[in-house]
Amino acid sequence: MSKKSNLSKAIAFALAAILFCGMFSFGVSAANQVVIDFSKYNDVEDVLDSASGGQGEFAMKSDGDRWVLFAECVDGYDPEDDPEGTGTKGDLYTGITNFVDLGVDGDTHQWIAMSIKNPSEAPGFEIHFGSPTKGYNVETSITFDINPKSDYTKYVFNVTEQCKKYYPKREKDVGDPNVYPDHWHGEINAFRLDFMYYDESGGHARTGDTIFVEYIAFFDTEQAANDFAFTPARTAAAVQAAKDAAAAEKAAQTTAPPPTTTAAPATVPDDTAAGAEDDDVPEAAPGDENDKSEKADNNMLLIIIIAAAAVVVVVIIVVLVTKGKGKPKEKK
Repeated sequence: MSKKSNLSKAIAFALAAILFCGMFSFGVSAANQVVIDFSKYNDVEDVLDSASGGQGEFAMKSDGDRWVLFAECVDGYDPEDDPEGTGTKGDLYTGITNFVDLGVDGDTHQWIAMSIKNPSEAPGFEIHFGSPTKGYNVETSITFDINPKSDYTKYVFNVTEQCKKYYPKREKDVGDPNVYPDHWHGEINAFRLDFMYYDESGGHARTGDTIFVEYIAFFDTEQAANDFAFTPARTAAAVQAAKDAAAAEKAAQTTAPPPTTTAAPATVPDDTAAGAEDDDVPEAAPGDENDKSEKADNNMLLIIIIAAAAVVVVVIIVVLVTKGKGKPKEKK
């Protein structure tokens, strides 16, 4: 075998190995991402624990051709009423329902990417989470900066690093701010969105502040999070078309007349017939007696024919037997 042939085989084998490894790596990366696409949900109750929380109201809403999660502050913080900023008004929060079913693993999904539109002047977004080692708590919170007065922007951060970065800011809430309890481990069983805050002590959003969240995605690497190109499952127009079709079908079912059934007319006995009483058996219909007589005659005729045929057969048998006995025997 020539060296050229061996070299060709080696190159082919190497290319195949590279292709296989590339396919395997892509499969692992795709398998390790979890995406909450809010365009999949018609109603806010399908994805959130509640349509309201704190001083916020939440809904699934059309924003241009996007179908996104929407939050609005309905009872905001007023500095005139609380100049020291100790109150908690303007705190918008609600949990993601059935979050445990999504399969987010803190040891695997260290990176989060979110798409947020922030028309307000709020400079921050906060998230609380629960894990096997800790439930909702100041120690299990993530905060990150968002751009005020901004259109949809993709934010990417490492959960553990962001927790550690934020934790010392809550010195008044912890015994020792220098000791960070790292709880982003194992199956993350709860996830709560605190949509915006002006001050970390409790939100302090203002009445009328709004914010939009397009998706939340979890990844195993920073590159996967940065490279993620979100494609919504549905546009706002598609969602509205589906809602309109469902409403039309429901309206048609409501307004459609009930199915009609043609019942056979009831037979009412003729009380005017001579001698008829309520308990009398109804008179036979005309022609019933003639039919019965004709059937009886036919049955009698059939019996006679069968009997005659039997007599003929017996006579033939007797004749044959008699004739056989009277025939002279041949001499030997």
